[in-house]
Amino acid sequence: MNAWPALRQAFHDGWVLRFADGYTGRANSVHPTYEGKLDVTAKLEFCRRLYAHVGLPLQFRLTPAAQPTGLDETLERLGFRAFNRTSVQVKDLSADDETPGDDAGTSGSDRRTDAWTDAVVRFTKLSPRQATTLAAIIDHQTSPAHFATVYDAGEPVACGLAVLEDDWAGLFDIVTREDRRRRGYGSKVVAHLLGWARRRGATRAYLQVMLHNPPALRLYERLGFREAYQYWYRAAPQ
Repeated sequence: MNAWPALRQAFHDGWVLRFADGYTGRANSVHPTYEGKLDVTAKLEFCRRLYAHVGLPLQFRLTPAAQPTGLDETLERLGFRAFNRTSVQVKDLSADDETPGDDAGTSGSDRRTDAWTDAVVRFTKLSPRQATTLAAIIDHQTSPAHFATVYDAGEPVACGLAVLEDDWAGLFDIVTREDRRRRGYGSKVVAHLLGWARRRGATRAYLQVMLHNPPALRLYERLGFREAYQYWYRAAPQ
């Protein structure tokens, strides 16, 4: 939650309610972090009212540690639809080969640039409103961050972002231009970001990849990432 901040959030009896104009699930969902003391039915009604007030659909981001125990089953009984199951993967950087990789054609910046943002927007086909929200989310970050872009013949072909918190580096928005995929550009972005993170003292890295993206899953497995746990969303019935 620190690495990918919401634009607004509220706390309610152990649950964190996040809002970011509908862009990305993790920034626009309820994170049921602690058990709390209130009745779950009353808490759900509170969430319904608040998300309706800001004009967003109610959805939960759930993990095996979601609280209270059995919340996922409760939501399923109430008709909340499960979707976007995602693998959170980690990599031990302290045991990694620290030999520098080929960084030719890769540029990095410790600040978000318009060029980097434009590349993400084009590669992921974001709307103008989503592009504005993306920039706002990144600009709300309080931890050190690094932005990488790989170029081919002067054109951006892949990009990504790393956020550092203590000895953890989180990787976000790793994306390659559609017509340049499977050429190693994604690996170059990750290698550049992990190199930056190592130099800043990170010993571990994590990323999130959806299970319906086999090419990305294969890439991160080759790069030494292994699953730590999964999360998924449940959306309230309409």
